[in-house]
Amino acid sequence: MARIVFDVDIESKPERVIEALDTEAGIKGWWTDDASVPGGIGSEMSLGFPVAPVPFHLRVEEVSPSGVRWKSVGDFPPPWVNTTILWSMADAASGRDGVSLHFTHDGWASDEGPFGMSAMTWGRLLDRLKGYCETGVEQPLFRRA
Repeated sequence: MARIVFDVDIESKPERVIEALDTEAGIKGWWTDDASVPGGIGSEMSLGFPVAPVPFHLRVEEVSPSGVRWKSVGDFPPPWVNTTILWSMADAASGRDGVSLHFTHDGWASDEGPFGMSAMTWGRLLDRLKGYCETGVEQPLFRRA
């Protein structure tokens, strides 16, 4: 199994990061403006992207002060099927105010094919998430045409 891993310090309150990961306004603020996100444990989000023929579907499996966990529940995109995305928070490693966010996208069958592109995209998304949490300025990476 392959895993994508990133760590980033975010100068923001933990509650703001949770909001960015578990609300429709939050997801639209950094990931995609084509999102339906009910929020909360057990809810299923639907995320559309300009080049994807159908939306991605993720179920929220955990929301707590220390993080959020999603599970891919759809059959698209095929490499994501049954993968898990975990966002874990701790006090900022830099010693500054904020959080240290540890990200994993785990359960990939292989590190070949779209794995590298997905890893690069997650890196870009984490930068957008950081900016959104620190400034409140919406900057989704993906926008409807």
